Amino acid sequence: MEFRQLRSFCKIVEHGSFTRAAEALRITQPALGLQIRNLEEELRVPLLVRHSRGVELTPEGKVLLERAQVILSNVDQAVRAVGDCRTLEKGEVRLGLAPSMAAMMAISLARKASEKLRHIRFEFLEAPTPILADWVSAKRVDIAIACEGPLDPNIIREELLHEWLYLVQKPVPGEPLIGPPIPFRELSTIPLAIADPMLTKLLYRKLVAAAETAGISLDIQNVLPSTDLVKTLVEEGHVATVMPYANVRRECQQGTLRVRKITGPTLTRNAYLLSHREGSSNRAVRELIRHVVAEEIRDMPECAALPEVAL
Repeated sequence: MEFRQLRSFCKIVEHGSFTRAAEALRITQPALGLQIRNLEEELRVPLLVRHSRGVELTPEGKVLLERAQVILSNVDQAVRAVGDCRTLEKGEVRLGLAPSMAAMMAISLARKASEKLRHIRFEFLEAPTPILADWVSAKRVDIAIACEGPLDPNIIREELLHEWLYLVQKPVPGEPLIGPPIPFRELSTIPLAIADPMLTKLLYRKLVAAAETAGISLDIQNVLPSTDLVKTLVEEGHVATVMPYANVRRECQQGTLRVRKITGPTLTRNAYLLSHREGSSNRAVRELIRHVVAEEIRDMPECAALPEVAL
């Protein structure tokens, strides 16, 4: 039995036909059929049944598929780990960052990278999550720290942290810039503007779903494509907004914005490490990122929590 045969078998199941699998593997259909026949002869059982709609797994085929997927996943991980030893001796790592992730950790990452991985030149690229996902899928970046978004079958997504979401308002004289928590229900009385640079409405839908669960309506007056524009409107007192603390930390430190953590329910946004399934695993880079994240959360517990922290 060869890895090549297992990959071909899994590809047939994935595409549902020999014809489409052969095209995906860039081999002829007779050559693909020969691989499967040889595999069936070696195992002495039928694995696939052809019919007018494509192919169907036999009971034995279902057992092999489950085992083959585990075997091939382990092989891919081994290849990537060995590749790490080679690619991290020297070279370049292109790291993509969502805006709130860049605000939280870009400077610390750059400093730690120069200390721990001096032989690697890092290129930092900032973009909204949908663009980062496209870049990872197209291998334009090696790894990305992104927020919630659609999944791509070419991308491996690993949970990194949970960002708290805050109500962001114009400061009130005499009150602290990091104010007391605010119950989610009280947001129903506050005019809101939501920043949505890629017009995905992910945050909008999260807020609306939470409002429906709470039995309230939110006064969302604008969904705007610019985070800076929304912050300006909030600073001028026209509206409030909902954002992670990292997005407004500088303004809070400068005294131009005030935040209150939303509770009952606590609203969070997940952040993930994204990488391509066929790329290098960048193990050393991953470890560095997780180390920096842990340090940032320790120093700024108001920003986020690690995944194992109960929400």
